[in-house]
Amino acid sequence: MRIARLIFISLVLCSSSCSAYRVQTGAPGAQPGSPGTLEGLKLVQVIGEGKLGSAPLYLPTGIAIDFLGNIFVTDTGNDRVVKCDRGGNFVAEMGGFGWAAGEFNRPAYIATDNGLNVYVVDAQNKRIQRFDHNLNFISSIETKEEGGFSGLGLPEGIAISSSGEILVSDIEGDVLVKLDSFFEYERSFGGLGEILRDPFGIFVTPNGEVYVADSQNDRVVAFDPFGNLLRSFGEKVLKNPKGVMVGQDKLVYVANTGKNSLAVFDPNGNLVLEEGGNLGTTGTNFSKPTDLKLRRDNRLFVVDSGNGRILVFELIKQAFDSP
Repeated sequence: MRIARLIFISLVLCSSSCSAYRVQTGAPGAQPGSPGTLEGLKLVQVIGEGKLGSAPLYLPTGIAIDFLGNIFVTDTGNDRVVKCDRGGNFVAEMGGFGWAAGEFNRPAYIATDNGLNVYVVDAQNKRIQRFDHNLNFISSIETKEEGGFSGLGLPEGIAISSSGEILVSDIEGDVLVKLDSFFEYERSFGGLGEILRDPFGIFVTPNGEVYVADSQNDRVVAFDPFGNLLRSFGEKVLKNPKGVMVGQDKLVYVANTGKNSLAVFDPNGNLVLEEGGNLGTTGTNFSKPTDLKLRRDNRLFVVDSGNGRILVFELIKQAFDSP
């Protein structure tokens, strides 16, 4: 449902270096990668006011968007997955509490691949369920013990690489688990509390870099495709972050769960924007935002978990002239 009033969110700059940051990829006037300085966000839609299918959203966690712009949400409190069309209108749902195919015990994060597959972390059942884009069940992906890997303990976040590899965060082992395109165990990294503590949302860039919301360390951590630590940032800004993604504009968008806010960083880890911070249900106030995705039409979708809704923002950028 579109709300009648558009609310413009002013940009909060962390320093003069942040205000000087410019996104310079893409063509003028095009999508999230277009040139310009990010100035703020404008709330354009709220999804989930009232019922979506059989029930209102209850403590939703994850969100994914397929190549057609359709929206998939894990409605964790109702043990189901909901599909909406690109306009936010309800299309289908799948789930119910249980352990059979197509049933869930606390569905957590969700991802889509380059095709028509939807992957759902079925956390308490310690598995990943795979569906087609109409939410028809395809298969269950369950890891087994091999070598030093003891299987998934308590999976949460998920992301799919451009080559079809699956990255899963396991908060029981404080690790990221990488499965190959045949769903076989490949490697783990960041574990035993050495780097990560309660890793949640994951994002994989087109070049294979892996970003993870390192929740208990109050930061975002980036790894190369082989699990080597590249960098971390956000320690002075973030509190218990749970969702992360990197846009075509190279900015890093973070669901700053513990502060009920949304934070945006430049590629060097400098804060560009932080909005929210006030617990509430009106306007752009958040209650425990847990995930976010940026669609190619310049819309940012944020899971406002505690309020049982999805907030949709338009990125506001000021164009600049090339020198």
